[in-house]
Amino acid sequence: MIKYIIFIIFITFFLQTQAQLVNIEKERKEYKEGFQGNIAFALTLSQNTSRFIKGTNTAHLQYTIKRHTFLILNDYTLMKVQNDENDFDIINKNFQHFRYNFSIIDTNKLNFETFFQRQQNKIKFLKLRLLFGSGFRYRLINTPKVNYYFATLAMYENEILSDSLQTTTKMLRGDIYSSLTIKLTDNIYFSNVTYYQPALMDFGNYANFEFISDYRIFSETSFSFTLFKKISYAIKFQLSYDSRPPIELINRPLFYNLSNELQIEL
Repeated sequence: MIKYIIFIIFITFFLQTQAQLVNIEKERKEYKEGFQGNIAFALTLSQNTSRFIKGTNTAHLQYTIKRHTFLILNDYTLMKVQNDENDFDIINKNFQHFRYNFSIIDTNKLNFETFFQRQQNKIKFLKLRLLFGSGFRYRLINTPKVNYYFATLAMYENEILSDSLQTTTKMLRGDIYSSLTIKLTDNIYFSNVTYYQPALMDFGNYANFEFISDYRIFSETSFSFTLFKKISYAIKFQLSYDSRPPIELINRPLFYNLSNELQIEL
């Protein structure tokens, strides 16, 4: 029965964004001791005006024991595109993220967290980005209808771009984010996650560094509606801004993504 419902009501549209930030908040599971998560593999072969082969591996694993929570995320996509008979282009897009969370007060009121992230994206001229950071996450509101979290972290960033300048940066950034979820009715939810990452210190450019003039903003807003017991529908809007993008994207610092999706709880 569920299969027929999927085919009837599943309609989706997608506008591609070039955001380079990763929304970790939506990957968190509810507090529950033990393992949670999933691992998936996909292989796609397509032949039309050109041929491409796409392989994808995703993993989302969370382990919680008492006050300790470990989160591991992996999203790896490798695509081989045939431009002509003898010319192929390899497109590599991936990120790996590890986060450790320690509950200082009860399960979520005040947390210390530290993380490491590795990211690559050839299309966005991101040859390699390594992040390491830590800080505190606060639960400011916790009611049956409203949950609000605010976090203040600092992180070290080592970034290598594949732009025409082969830009390399090593800097200290702030990592400030807020997460809001509101239960509007029994069947309708609103949520917003916003990240602000200003540059605090450039280790390779002491003389000409301008404090926080280099920054990134990423925001994701969604409305979700429960259609049936285990089926829901969501509308999501993502917005990202990079004050200093790669030189090839200098005229496109702002990107957005609008999508809708059907979610099925198994």
